[in-house]
Amino acid sequence: MQLSCFVEVASQLSFSRAAEALHVSQPTVSHQIQALETELGCSLLVRSTRSVRLTDEGIEFLATANEMLALADQAKRRVARGGARSADTLRIGVTDGMEAQLLAPVMGRIHREDAAFDPVLRMGPYSALCDMLETGMIDVMLAYRDPDGDPAGATVFRRVIDVPVACVYSGQHPLAACERETVGLDELAEAGRIAVVNPRMSPAAIVRAQRDAGLRVDPERMMMCQCMEIALALAHAGVAFTLMADIPAMHRADLNFVPVKGLGTISLGVRTRRGRRPALVDRFIDVLGVELLREP
Repeated sequence: MQLSCFVEVASQLSFSRAAEALHVSQPTVSHQIQALETELGCSLLVRSTRSVRLTDEGIEFLATANEMLALADQAKRRVARGGARSADTLRIGVTDGMEAQLLAPVMGRIHREDAAFDPVLRMGPYSALCDMLETGMIDVMLAYRDPDGDPAGATVFRRVIDVPVACVYSGQHPLAACERETVGLDELAEAGRIAVVNPRMSPAAIVRAQRDAGLRVDPERMMMCQCMEIALALAHAGVAFTLMADIPAMHRADLNFVPVKGLGTISLGVRTRRGRRPALVDRFIDVLGVELLREP
């Protein structure tokens, strides 16, 4: 009900017209939107006495909400037909195009082993993907171990690799003036602008590492990005540096990946639902562990 109310208000830009379209009262629509905003931890709509408009977070979340409603509708139709999803279909959650590209070699290897393999990629904010996994809309998602511990729920984290936190910058960045095996937090404090991800849209492990470095940086030099893909693009352009997991498969000749002293390691893996996993999910995890460590 929350998603339906949000999508309808976003379409109509009116609470009263949305309530009429959904055949519910206007207070019901308002309550559902408020509950959704509380759950997400952000405002999706800006309301006034005369108008309604989407916030930046609302625009970002709208595509995910539409997709989740479409998936729910597909599931209802499949159940009504008595049909079952193919055992060769794997629904994978990713937060951005960078993660999708990271999985390309994994999907390619499984496809070469089994031509019937049918991967379906779903993209959305990290918290929305966790909800989709809990409700069975996806089978597996890339994930980082939460530094505060694995939350209780219907899903569980499966570690694949441990990697250091890396500072990423281009060959044109001042940090590239000399070769480095590591870089310290004090050096980063004087290294210019840092591109950081929106904490509402990204895994806690990445947010924590960037926050620990950002505490030493002038707030005016912090560039907020919707996702890691945008932060990496700014690093590639030489506009800023960023921090991310030092995944060998992400390395490229035109970027420097240098471990940051004092930030330790990050566990990268997947989240799946608890209990017995399908064989295809286990195969995906096995191949992922090999391909993440393979440099391009």
